[in-house]
Amino acid sequence: MARKTRQVETRLVAEYLMSSYSSYTYLTKVPLGVVPESLQADVGYNKALGVMRPFRPEVDAVVVLPNYLVIIEAKVWSVVNGLGKIPLYKTLVPLTPELKQYMPRDIIMELVVGWSYANLEHMAEAAGVRVKVFCPAWLQEVVDSMHKYWTPEYIAERNRKLSLREYFGIE
Repeated sequence: MARKTRQVETRLVAEYLMSSYSSYTYLTKVPLGVVPESLQADVGYNKALGVMRPFRPEVDAVVVLPNYLVIIEAKVWSVVNGLGKIPLYKTLVPLTPELKQYMPRDIIMELVVGWSYANLEHMAEAAGVRVKVFCPAWLQEVVDSMHKYWTPEYIAERNRKLSLREYFGIE
């Protein structure tokens, strides 16, 4: 079966961490926020974490620096949505039981993207978020295809592929 989506953000996070923070402790796919103490008392700490997991937002990565925690959201698509999440995620870090061992530390917010533009930079600066452009060769192909996505040629080719997939029952 043909893939319907390309999961590039997980690879982007992994390669960015190795490139930028390989000498530090880091965690990926970190759930954030409160786990009610009453639930912990009823079912135990570990089970409470599991029960609450679907109701807690997830940041792509947390890096533990000597004086800081860096929370990282990586985005290829819907970049502005990623930017909007990070300040909200920051508010949950002090409440997150899995991160208590690293506190108190100041929190740095990073948005990792394959490309940037002036409006994104302006919004990020206003929100106190660092924009980090990290674009290995494999990601450049994805970025280039995004830039072509709304051109008439790309739309026609995309429609042709979708028609073929439907005809052959691939998706």
